[in-house]
Amino acid sequence: MKPQRSISAAAALAVFLLALTACTGDKPAAGSTDAPVSASPTTALTAVPEPSTAPEPSASPSQPAGGETQVIKGTGVYNGQIDNHSIEIQTEEGPIAFELGAGLENVPETLNEENKVSFEYVEKEVEGDDSVKQRVLTKLSASEGSADSSSELPPTKKLELTLEGSKEVKTAALAQGNGYAVYLFDILGFDQAKGRIYLKVDSEYYADIEKLPSDFNLDYLRLEGSKELSKIGEVKELKGDERTRAMADARLFLTATGKDGTKKYIVKESGGQGYIITMNIPFGDATEGFPPHAFASLNTLVNR
Repeated sequence: MKPQRSISAAAALAVFLLALTACTGDKPAAGSTDAPVSASPTTALTAVPEPSTAPEPSASPSQPAGGETQVIKGTGVYNGQIDNHSIEIQTEEGPIAFELGAGLENVPETLNEENKVSFEYVEKEVEGDDSVKQRVLTKLSASEGSADSSSELPPTKKLELTLEGSKEVKTAALAQGNGYAVYLFDILGFDQAKGRIYLKVDSEYYADIEKLPSDFNLDYLRLEGSKELSKIGEVKELKGDERTRAMADARLFLTATGKDGTKKYIVKESGGQGYIITMNIPFGDATEGFPPHAFASLNTLVNR
């Protein structure tokens, strides 16, 4: 029986040592798992790339479309019209040519040489030559007091108008109104007391000119004009190209057509002075011819 107990004790000791060996054998395995992570810096760099050290390009100033720059204001003396699209103004820098911007095509007709003018313009780059700048007017008007002397207005002036789709140049004569002057074609008469321009062969075709106070309210005039024209027919306010074809610098342009003809209510400014122009155009032989002559003349209206 004694030998049997010795064998059992030896077996138990062997099992204990085997278990202990197994437990201590786990530690190298855990260590071997950590070792590749700490020993592989390349793997970490690949997962999280370093930020680029190349300098970012600096933002360049944005340029307005078409090479336009900021609006520039100035004053000078009107030297005259170069062609249908450009004029010359004497400035402190000397004589400078300006292109007429949209809506200013008829403004030169209201000016006389040596008139003092105020203007605003933008500069545009000329394609193919960055050193050349094109000056395009956005605003142009006679300065207040530029037409105080009647000697500044010549007795006649050549005006351009469109008749039956063709442009013509005709001579108009100076007429003096109550605090204003206007150039009229020979087919037009003028009643100074009434401030009325009319067609000589039919006085029912006419345009009345009324001076406005300096503090006139355009919104109020719009309501007043709409109320007056609504007696004729549906009232429409002309804007953009529709206004440009007749009177580009009008502040307000209302029109209505009824069974007897068309009536227009217009607010215009010249030299800081406002005017109401009421035009009557019956249906008849002169329905097509009167408006071009009347508008060409009214576009020359200057404050006196």
